[in-house]
Amino acid sequence: MVKKPCTHCNNIINSKIRYCPFCGAENKKESVNSVPICAHCRIVTEKLVYRNTDLDICPKCKGIWFDTNDFKKLTSERDVYADDSIPFEFLRRPIQPQKGYLPCPRCNDLMIRKNFRHISGVIIDICNHHGVWLDAGELDQIRCFIANGGLDDSQDKEIVFNKEEIKTIAKNVKDVELVQNILHKWDVKRWILRGF
Repeated sequence: MVKKPCTHCNNIINSKIRYCPFCGAENKKESVNSVPICAHCRIVTEKLVYRNTDLDICPKCKGIWFDTNDFKKLTSERDVYADDSIPFEFLRRPIQPQKGYLPCPRCNDLMIRKNFRHISGVIIDICNHHGVWLDAGELDQIRCFIANGGLDDSQDKEIVFNKEEIKTIAKNVKDVELVQNILHKWDVKRWILRGF
C-alpha cells in the first residue's frame, strides 16, 4: 500500500482512494500532460467549443476528450432535451472491436471501457481521475440515445435485473433455511441430551 498526504488536510492516506476519509476532499491523480494528448494518435489536441463547453479534439482522428464534469453536463437530460438538433430516431451501430486499452490523455494510465448505460452500444473509455474519451461520432450517438428515451430504457432494464436478482437471493435463503432446519432436527447431540 502506497501512502501519501492528502492534498487538502495533509493526513496520510492510501494513494489509491479517491476521497480522503479525514476531510472528505477528492484526491485526484496529478496530470502528467497539461494539454491532453490524443488517446489513439498520441498528438496534442486542439480546443473545441461545443454548446458553451470547452473540449479537446484530436485534429487527426476527431476523437474528443472530456473532463468529468463536462461529460456529465453534455450527457445530462437537461442539456440533451434542450437541443432541438438531435434526430428523433436512435440507430444503434454495431460495436467495433478495439485492440487493447487506451491511455488517458492526461495521466497516461490505461482507461477502462464501458458500454454507456449498459444498453446504448456506445463503448466509452473512462479515466476515473480525469475524464472520458469518445471516438468521432460517439458524442452524437450518446446524445441521441438519451433524447430518444435511452436512460428510461436503461433504468427499466436495471429494475427488471434487480427484481430477478432479489428472487434468486430469496430462493437461496429459503434453501439455506431448509437445510439448517433439517440439520437441526437430526442433530445427534440434541437427541442425546434430550433423552437425559
